[in-house]
Amino acid sequence: MMKKIYSTALLLLALTYVAPAQTKQSPPPPGPAPKIELGKYEHFTLKNGLKVYVVENHKLPVVNMSLVLDRDPILEGDKAGYVQAAGQLMRTGTKNRTKDQLDEQVDFIGASLSFSATGFDASALKKHLPTLLNLTADALLNPKFSQEELDKAKKQMLASLAQQKDNPEAIASKTRSMLLYGKNHPYGELMTEKSVESITLQDVQNYYNSYYKPNIGYLAVVGDVTPKEMKKLLKKSFGSWKKGEVKEMKYDLPKQPAQTQVVMVDRPSSVQSVLSFTNPADLKPGAEDAVPAQLMNIILGGGMDARLFKNLREKHGYTYGAYSSVTTDEILGRFNAYANVRNAVTDSATIQFLTELNNIRNEKVTDAELNNAKAYMTGNFARGLENPATVAYYAINTARYGLPKDYYANYLKKVEAVKAEDVQRVAQKYVNPDKMYIVAVGNASEVADKLQRFDQDDKAITYYTPTGEKAERKAAAIPAGVTTETVLANYIKAVGGKANIDKLKDVTITSNATMQGMTLVFQQQQKGNDKLAMQVLMNNSPMQRVIINGDRGKMEAPMQGVNQEIPKDQLATQKLEASLFPVLQYEKLGIKTNLTGMEKVDGKDAYTVEVTLPNGQKATHYFDKESGLRLKEINNLQGPQGVITQTKNYSNYKEVNGVKFPYIVETTVGAQVIKAEVQTIEVNKGLKDELFKL
Repeated sequence: MMKKIYSTALLLLALTYVAPAQTKQSPPPPGPAPKIELGKYEHFTLKNGLKVYVVENHKLPVVNMSLVLDRDPILEGDKAGYVQAAGQLMRTGTKNRTKDQLDEQVDFIGASLSFSATGFDASALKKHLPTLLNLTADALLNPKFSQEELDKAKKQMLASLAQQKDNPEAIASKTRSMLLYGKNHPYGELMTEKSVESITLQDVQNYYNSYYKPNIGYLAVVGDVTPKEMKKLLKKSFGSWKKGEVKEMKYDLPKQPAQTQVVMVDRPSSVQSVLSFTNPADLKPGAEDAVPAQLMNIILGGGMDARLFKNLREKHGYTYGAYSSVTTDEILGRFNAYANVRNAVTDSATIQFLTELNNIRNEKVTDAELNNAKAYMTGNFARGLENPATVAYYAINTARYGLPKDYYANYLKKVEAVKAEDVQRVAQKYVNPDKMYIVAVGNASEVADKLQRFDQDDKAITYYTPTGEKAERKAAAIPAGVTTETVLANYIKAVGGKANIDKLKDVTITSNATMQGMTLVFQQQQKGNDKLAMQVLMNNSPMQRVIINGDRGKMEAPMQGVNQEIPKDQLATQKLEASLFPVLQYEKLGIKTNLTGMEKVDGKDAYTVEVTLPNGQKATHYFDKESGLRLKEINNLQGPQGVITQTKNYSNYKEVNGVKFPYIVETTVGAQVIKAEVQTIEVNKGLKDELFKL
């Protein structure tokens, strides 16, 4: 099939990839801790057990409400995902209002109202507060779950799962959780296509009946309202919400590794590895060690001035950023250090990670490091108090976790009291480089052998699939007689054969797609093997346009003020866009191919062919063993923050003039998923050369 029928690499990279804002700020210079005055709040409990915390703020005529249902984590088993589905359906209509009616009435008063599986958030002008409470109460007390809305929610969840399969960071996150907690624990179980498909309306209803109870609820109210009037309004709106018994859950945790284990998730197309160094941390919210542990983490991996960042990025240049985190949790927290590194330096980066993890344990931090970390932590705490909602958040945390009444009032005193000895003590307790999981998501053929020496349990590296199943490193054997040449020849034959392809002098494809809520139209025109014109339209206005003509190319993005020629060093890659069937042009363009093995793609056996361009850029193509058609393509693209992965899945092949085209192409770039569906394909229209003038 044609190379990149929908050129997301060119036309959508600017839309789908935005360099993340740097949230890891450098700590301010040390100074005296400011005197903190916690804002005041009032607390009362309704007869049904709903605990309400009111923080008055009369600067603006606005009221914000946030409900948290404090339930234990739920093991969803073979219906993993039904809790998420229940949260999504809470805002899709009531017994009194359809979803459209509810949306319209919320919008009419300029309010916001959203629900999750564990509560809601609502906001409106003070004068509309009674109306907002009426709408919120209707959604809260009278939800009407419909099969139509459940089907929509499940479709979204399945799309998210599909995106996560090709997102190395998401794969690493799931694998870490599974290892630390086990699949039979709420924190470690994995949602699958099968579990999502098995969710029923009754599952959603059962969740609502079991857990939406006021007696486990904490409601924060912040804004232009007094406790007295809020209590009156809530009695009227939520007074009929009936309390009920909510079952408490207890779970066994798996045994943690006695020695460090290396876990590999193989992604043959990866040019970099997602590395994680993680171990459990029995650190509860508000525990004595919580504050020194946070200071330790700021010094180790909390930002651009931290040790990991300075070592792996500034000193060695292995990554764009290396960080760490320490998470508190009522059940079991965790420590995690992480970075994305090039395949060639995966083992070197691992050495530097372990060096820093051992150093923070074995040596006291300097006074300068500790003072800077304290200043940073103090500044964050002080800035947080500028938001009145923080006061309600602290009050609710104090009640939920059984903290001392003065915990937050004395927080900065706890920060100032931490000594270098305390930092070393908590590092030794919660950072365990000799008893952790080293998780690597990347190309096993390039990095696994390099990581073997870090595995301390005297066993081979453990392999998992991106969906959490244990796997063997050895790929399925390639049948005798199958070569790169036979796979590509079968592909050409499967799409219609070279004779039919040669009859295509030009091709015009129009497709529709949605991205970030926008409806887009893709228009692509190709002539011969060296002319291409593509554009993306939104509301009939051009967003981006690319032209390739022979040895030159140009990109335009009117909305972004871009109008420039494609650099020569990038043009080799883009020339493939100008070829109707680049497989037939590989030899002419100096492109090398290599049959690397076999993998499963959506349950089908597929041959994997690595394609290497003259500039060194690589892609992996997956061809169905049975049909010969291409199922998938993975490209590694250079973005502002490094290499990002673009994945395309091809399906619904249909024949046009004797040649098969995929009518559905689902593209994933970073966290963005774009599903394009072909509307029309026209061939041999006699496209004029003027269309491709630069």
